[in-house]
Amino acid sequence: MDVKQLSGFEKVDFFTVKPQLFFKERRDTKFLFHDVDLADILEALKDNYCVVVHQGQIRQSYSTVYYDSSDLRFYLSHHNGHGNRVKMRTRTYEDGSSFFEIKQKTNTGNTLKERYPNSIDRVNGLVQQLEVVYDRITLYDKSFQEKLTFDFNLSFRDTQSQIGFSSIVIAESKKMKNTQSRFVDELKKRKISSSSISKYCLGMVSLKPSIKQNNFKNLVYKINKLKNKYEHTTDYQ
Repeated sequence: MDVKQLSGFEKVDFFTVKPQLFFKERRDTKFLFHDVDLADILEALKDNYCVVVHQGQIRQSYSTVYYDSSDLRFYLSHHNGHGNRVKMRTRTYEDGSSFFEIKQKTNTGNTLKERYPNSIDRVNGLVQQLEVVYDRITLYDKSFQEKLTFDFNLSFRDTQSQIGFSSIVIAESKKMKNTQSRFVDELKKRKISSSSISKYCLGMVSLKPSIKQNNFKNLVYKINKLKNKYEHTTDYQ
């Protein structure tokens, strides 16, 4: 992605909006589309959203390490569609800062997230499963009631293998339940529907084909269909 695509956006400094970065209870809605469509989508949003700048940079690189039990309790909870499910991860930012996060999806659809400065006590008994690295741009609507993230250049790796999804964008709207979203409306207009997608689960089915994954076959199919819309090869084998 070329950051010049964001030249028409009003800019806001990361530290200015930091107190508003975490909604205690929020609704997260994810979307999956090809990066060829990103420029047009951003163009449609420039009058309603501002782009976050952190230490002079619009695009930030992330590294996230996911942990699970040896019997993959967190992964299988998501795969089996449990209403209350948890992910545990360590996220490291481009500036070197790192936090341990516990992310919970409740059976009412809310997302709760806790953040801690270290993971030493909280990963006891868990196993590091994989790492995902990617780039992200972040937008806020101008009333700061909705946060949008666009993740791209995704690459997953574990101790044995690595796979990339360079042409896929995972976008997410994070807002309170009744907040109107210009972004969601724009994607509906383009017939881009929301997707239930977890980067952790996508990485697991991509790197560990022997694990239970029947319920994620539609996700894999959707990714390949998106890529084949513009290309003749597939990311996922």
